[in-house]
Amino acid sequence: MSNQTKQNGFLCFFGLVYFSLIFSPYGYADIGLDASWAEALVISIESGKVFGRDFIFNYGPLGYLNTGLLPKNISVLVLVALQVCTLLNYLFMIWCGFQKSGEKWKNIALAALCILLPWGFISDISFTYFYFFLFWLLHAQQTQKIASLLCASMCALLLFYVKVNLSIIVYLLFTLTLCYFWACRLFDFKIVFVALGTLLVTTYLLSFGLNVDIVAYLSASLKIIDTYQDAMAVVIVTKYELLFFLSVTILILLSVLVVVGLYFKTIWQDKKLILLFIFVAIAWFLDFKQAHTAISFPNLLGYYIFMPPLVVLLYLFTPKVMTRSVARLFVVVFVLQLAAIQVIRYRSSNSYVLSFVSDDIERKFQKQLTTTAILEIIASKTPYQYIKNMVSYDFENNHAINRRPLPSTYLKKYSTTTTDIVPTDVDYIYFNKLSYNPRPVIQSYQANSDWLMAKNGQKYLSNTAPQTVLYRVEGFRDQNPFWVETDLTKALLRRYQITDSIVTQSHSFLIFTKNTKIKDLTYRLLQQSTFGLNKQIDVIASDKPIQFMANVEYSLWGKIARLLFQPPYLYCTVTYKNGVQENYRVIDKILRGGIIINRKVSTQAEVASFFSNQNHKNLQVANLRFWAKYEWGFKSDFKGIFQEINIK
Repeated sequence: MSNQTKQNGFLCFFGLVYFSLIFSPYGYADIGLDASWAEALVISIESGKVFGRDFIFNYGPLGYLNTGLLPKNISVLVLVALQVCTLLNYLFMIWCGFQKSGEKWKNIALAALCILLPWGFISDISFTYFYFFLFWLLHAQQTQKIASLLCASMCALLLFYVKVNLSIIVYLLFTLTLCYFWACRLFDFKIVFVALGTLLVTTYLLSFGLNVDIVAYLSASLKIIDTYQDAMAVVIVTKYELLFFLSVTILILLSVLVVVGLYFKTIWQDKKLILLFIFVAIAWFLDFKQAHTAISFPNLLGYYIFMPPLVVLLYLFTPKVMTRSVARLFVVVFVLQLAAIQVIRYRSSNSYVLSFVSDDIERKFQKQLTTTAILEIIASKTPYQYIKNMVSYDFENNHAINRRPLPSTYLKKYSTTTTDIVPTDVDYIYFNKLSYNPRPVIQSYQANSDWLMAKNGQKYLSNTAPQTVLYRVEGFRDQNPFWVETDLTKALLRRYQITDSIVTQSHSFLIFTKNTKIKDLTYRLLQQSTFGLNKQIDVIASDKPIQFMANVEYSLWGKIARLLFQPPYLYCTVTYKNGVQENYRVIDKILRGGIIINRKVSTQAEVASFFSNQNHKNLQVANLRFWAKYEWGFKSDFKGIFQEINIK
């Protein structure tokens, strides 16, 4: 049997293993924070919401390709086609490895299985296709084939409508790389112009069919990118776990630097290699930032899974003189990745074995791992399971069980009204099939700047405002539960009133109903001054709401920390009239837009009194003190304004 036949046989085997590891091509509706935004995405697609105006989030109208939760009229074959396309990219890359390795092709086959088994190549579809995008650009540089440019542009186009924040980087890279190809005479100007022009024109034309306002889509995404780190950064693992994972990362980087040092002259003299290492560095940094914004086991798992494939790019596109060293680098990085991943699985799972299977099997056998369970796990790792799930897909199964039931009295009275829900629980809307009319930034934790808060407030004052709002308070990552959505709060005061309340199995909600008249809002300046970090700021007593706006800025060191790892955290100590103190994390860009500061509003009862014009019943705030654990991260002084809110 020839090597070619054996290689083809392995590629077929790899395809079977690939579909064995994908338990199902799709997912059904679930409950929780992440499930809610996925469901909000689906409802918005089904109802024809315009992305960038009606829907502002990290994901675009093809975001369901990443979540696996399909809109009603989208066939499951769309997801199957995407997964087949993903497999074809894998197979072509393996084939390229075979061509380079020659008689040692079995080493490439083993490496391919090591990357794929038992956790999958790259967990996130958006990063997977970003990786493919880089591969095809490097392949175009190596072969000067127009088809490779076409494949790169198709990956870019897909990413634009799946995850807009990543796509901005992709489009910029594509443009700059094409200019580089032209400057190096790898492709002539006509090809470069047509490739870029075709991508941009196709992107524009697709925006009509996918309901995307491209200008608004991009501008909103830039706002989210600018504020995302400030509000979302958190460390969920322990200090010792974090030190371990950062140590693994440092060892990986040192291993790469050793190879760069050994072949620095070769790299420096070859423009193709410089581009290769730039691409790998960019991909590593983006994945590092994504995993170390919210430092949790799932995010770290995705980060480490991405490491060996980056070394694969080095192997495929470095000259033969570097092949042996890069192959050794792959082994080192893979072993380090393997160590990190196994620690993650061990620390994050009650049963180590169950961490390798689908969520439903894990839930089924989490109490006891029996022989039957092990056999079922093995049976689930076959293409048969994938095909079985594919042919049995039924959209209505999403609603077979109402996992977020609402009281029948509520449904009888409000089911025909347009509804929004605050702060995050869109799963109630989805499972009860309510008429969803969301604020643009669909979950409150994402409205983490003055600009984003204003968008949501404008919605509630517009002609398209929802008729009812289900409202509850809930803190997010140590933030004050009422120091978010300030513009939305003012819009509720001006246009809505509390008409009812409900209690569900998991939450309690106040029901706001829209009035026909919008009340006037005016401000009375109480104080404008320069304040200092770690200094007491007295709050003027008033029965009316008082808004505090301040411009707390990062120092140069704070900006560097924010760029390379995480921003330093800003806190506020609130002292009430009864002497009780509470500490909250404060987001600088929310503070710039204003927070309602003078009364305690952190329970449903306190929310009810606040919005019923009985603010005086809530505990009064005596003073504030803004501080940071790492004071070097912020400028010591900041300007602030106290304003009394008057609504008539």
